[in-house]
Amino acid sequence: MVMDLIDKQELFHRMEQLQERIGMFYQEISELRLMVGDLLEENQNLILENANLRDRVDFGVSHEAPPSEAKKYLHTLYDDGFHICNINYGSMRKGECLFCMESLQRT
Repeated sequence: MVMDLIDKQELFHRMEQLQERIGMFYQEISELRLMVGDLLEENQNLILENANLRDRVDFGVSHEAPPSEAKKYLHTLYDDGFHICNINYGSMRKGECLFCMESLQRT
């Protein structure tokens, strides 16, 4: 009978310890949940800020390739008064030529 009493006391003692540990686990889980929520919110804010910064950078940067040497040469010829269109290439211009201007826009 004494043995049963000790076993029951030990059993209740172990159950109390287990309940305390479970309580601590729940508290720790709650704290971690709050931290994860804060981190997710901060991450979302950083994603938005990053997107806004990328938009600003992309707005100021031209994505066109710099003109090649051939394009520069054609512009120089046209500015010097020569045709660069395939119809009158190399001949002197008198005024603006729509065909040359179209060629310049395509290059």
